[in-house]
Amino acid sequence: MILKSTLINALFLLSLVKQQPVVREMAINSLVDIVTQNFDNQIQNASELALVKQRVRMANSSLTMIKVLHIGDSHVKSGLFSEPLMQKLNDYYGQKYNGKLFFNFQTVCKIGTKYTDYDQLPELSEQLKNELPDLVIISLGTNDAFSESSETGFYQKVDHLISKIKVASPNSSILITTPPDALKFDKHRGAYVALPELEHVVNVLIKYANDHHIAYWDMHQVMGGTNSMNSWYQKKLTMSDHVHFNAKGYGILAQSLFEAFVTSMEK
Repeated sequence: MILKSTLINALFLLSLVKQQPVVREMAINSLVDIVTQNFDNQIQNASELALVKQRVRMANSSLTMIKVLHIGDSHVKSGLFSEPLMQKLNDYYGQKYNGKLFFNFQTVCKIGTKYTDYDQLPELSEQLKNELPDLVIISLGTNDAFSESSETGFYQKVDHLISKIKVASPNSSILITTPPDALKFDKHRGAYVALPELEHVVNVLIKYANDHHIAYWDMHQVMGGTNSMNSWYQKKLTMSDHVHFNAKGYGILAQSLFEAFVTSMEK
């Protein structure tokens, strides 16, 4: 189990803002527009993030830190998704609130993990009780789709983890992200093909979030939906396994979630 914590104070935050490479940011924004165009990039059930919004607005009068716990698999473990997201949030809100607001991200992640793995992990409960994060982001589902885990009782497996989080840290807001698109190599066809269980995982996560009033961000749809991984691969934004992304690809996903999050906070 990997527990990684990054704390950015206000002074370092301001230095990041000054050093931001404008040309690179413009290039990333252009790629975001090209890759995710025509897809609805917003956090659904965003009203469920009301407590986080209150924390953000506290920065009008006092120095505020928002604690985020990001639970995930190899997509999160790489650091190429969570860390750019944190930096973008700190850059933006550091400027907006004159250094009075910053985000502290911690990640709990391990390669190959599924929803049931974290439900059964006692260390997660301790982490939640000790840190009491303002926001818990759950980015799981890829390994559930690639294994048999999603074929039986997946809705209940999601519920077990969410319930565990609510018991351990009842005041934490929760944001579920659906897994990105991924392809599986078919030996008979000699090609990468769509993974049917992935769409099932996405649909169950969305149903659960709507049933239980949980905020969610449909990363799968923002990417372009089923088979969109082909397009991302052709644009050289992914690894050759057609499952993981390179730094540029994860940067685009981080930019998209950043934009959706800021929009939800400012409605």
